[in-house]
Amino acid sequence: MEFNRFTGEVKGINELQAQYEQDFGPGNYVPPPVILYWSFRIMVGAGLVMILLSLFALFLDLRNLYGKFRWFFFLLTWAVALPYLANISGWVLTEVGRFPWVVYRLMTMQNGVSKVVTSGMLLTSLLGFILVYGLIIIATVYLIVKFAKAGPSVEVDTTGDFNPSLINPPEAQ
Repeated sequence: MEFNRFTGEVKGINELQAQYEQDFGPGNYVPPPVILYWSFRIMVGAGLVMILLSLFALFLDLRNLYGKFRWFFFLLTWAVALPYLANISGWVLTEVGRFPWVVYRLMTMQNGVSKVVTSGMLLTSLLGFILVYGLIIIATVYLIVKFAKAGPSVEVDTTGDFNPSLINPPEAQ
């Protein structure tokens, strides 16, 4: 995939470090391998768990075994975090993996640091994002809890057919 063909030599970290020192001068051009190792495994592991959960859910659905595996629904509640975990760890993999380049082979991070943005500006921006996203999270949790406690607004029809007359009119709610 590196060369967009089936042949090509992938260089090791030490060879790349030596080549980059020759091309760009002395410096550390090796990304931290521990972060890359674990972020990749977390990303792929979360993806595999999501696939397995989906296949098991499909099995339960096709066999109509919901009553026998009630614990699975509790597990699915916690599985909501898996896409976020995969997404964040993939983002960490991407951003840490490009170290020390802001623009690959053109601009290093030390040259990409802004001389205009102060630490106070960064802190203000970060606190603003935390506040806005925190409010969104609070509103989301409030609405989820409110509607979960209210229950469904459609009565259950045991025949399996949808009956529009069973929908609660607004004045009955």
